[in-house]
Amino acid sequence: MVRGVHPASGQRPRLLSAGSSSLLGDPRKRKMETMTKAIESVLADALRLDAKARAELAAELLASLDGPADPDAAISWDREIKHRVDALEAGTEKLESWESVKRRIARDTLGQ
Repeated sequence: MVRGVHPASGQRPRLLSAGSSSLLGDPRKRKMETMTKAIESVLADALRLDAKARAELAAELLASLDGPADPDAAISWDREIKHRVDALEAGTEKLESWESVKRRIARDTLGQ
């Protein structure tokens, strides 16, 4: 477990607040005791950062797991964007309102 005290709350840092979900799965099943002292130290330091800095750090850590960039990706995206803009300008594709998109997402993925 991470030892130490969170400077803002005066409490021990936790990976999750009550009722939150975890990217790492069920926290009750996770084996936190396997954390090395170095990882505990880095985590404790990271939890002392303000929310913006923690978010930036998290983004950098996640990006580091992506691997090398696909050199053809930018060219492919440029082509796709041009194709979509051309379709909109030609009238063969229509835009959908954000409200409509949210309703469709709720229906299709959340079953609402």
